[in-house]
Amino acid sequence: MSDPTALSTPRTGPAPRSAWAIQRAVLFALMTRELKTRFGGRWIGGIWFVLEPLAHVLMMVAMFGVMHQAVSPSIDYPVFLVTGLLPFFTFRSLSMRLMDGIDANRALFSYRQVKPMDTLVSRALLELVLHLAVLALALAVLAWLGYRVQPAAPLELAGVWALLSLFGTGLGTLLAVLGQALPPLRAMVRLAFFPLYLLSGVMFPLHALPPALVELLLLNPVLHLVEEARGQFFAAYPMLPGVNLAYPALWTLVCTVLALALYRLRRLRLIAER
Repeated sequence: MSDPTALSTPRTGPAPRSAWAIQRAVLFALMTRELKTRFGGRWIGGIWFVLEPLAHVLMMVAMFGVMHQAVSPSIDYPVFLVTGLLPFFTFRSLSMRLMDGIDANRALFSYRQVKPMDTLVSRALLELVLHLAVLALALAVLAWLGYRVQPAAPLELAGVWALLSLFGTGLGTLLAVLGQALPPLRAMVRLAFFPLYLLSGVMFPLHALPPALVELLLLNPVLHLVEEARGQFFAAYPMLPGVNLAYPALWTLVCTVLALALYRLRRLRLIAER
């Protein structure tokens, strides 16, 4: 006859994890995997990721160093470049890396806990952390060289970076979903980023251009973010008239809503497609 006290003894074991704990574990595992694949598992990839924007700045300074006075006598051209290059590179990287995020992680969708959106979120978080680290390193190098790198309005600058990150994430998610139905779209997007780079005021100031041309350039929401980032960094920066955060915020809202709606409609196809 069995002991009645044994029936009342509670079973011991690990407590079931909450949904949030599972989500965190999935995102951490995906970010670790992305970090390894991002640099090919070799330290040289990480070094190149850091040196690329710095080499870009050195090349631009060597080519356009005479633009120092064209920007402002109180603004150093290398700092001007960094405060425009890094925001643009972050936006470009978020958009393009997320665009390829679903295909790059398709093999993981056989695991029940991993969803396509998880791969996009993990990529966005990793790209943002990496680019912020490069920005901090670039500013530290410029400070070591004797340049003034203290932001005039750090909280406002953080807000601009937050909006830029949301915009890049929303656009990248939208392109990731659309790219599954329209594969040629990816090649078109890659080609479009070069003229966008030239039209976003990254390399040279735009306030000396004719007003009619400036009005056309202001249709580019990335230009607003680059100008706002510099305007919050430099107290004496001559920001273009007409620049505001409402316009890129509207683009961010539209891209994010469309991305989430299309993802909701196509989420099962995104998992099933090969």
